Amino acid sequence: MKPVTLAVAAAMLLAAAPAFAQGPPPPADIIAMGDTNHDGGIDRTEWAAMGAPVDFPAEADTNHDGKIDLAELTALFAQFQGGGASPPPAPAPAAPAPQG
Repeated sequence: MKPVTLAVAAAMLLAAAPAFAQGPPPPADIIAMGDTNHDGGIDRTEWAAMGAPVDFPAEADTNHDGKIDLAELTALFAQFQGGGASPPPAPAPAAPAPQG
């Protein structure tokens, strides 16, 4: 998934939950609500149980431990909100067409 897709995934997750009607709760609150096994993150099963309308955004799991922890969710939100996350890399310039 590309960074923009991760932002869309986060936005859709937030929009899908009625409890979020007043705007998205802080990432810590989302972890507290979704982390039913209390391991400090939201895994694929917990993500699905939250009613997310998109697949688990595995690319947000930057340490590859199978769950999205508070730091990873915070970074995802920052990316979505434009709050300081690094922008995605610019596409490489196209090679000039051969002349001849």
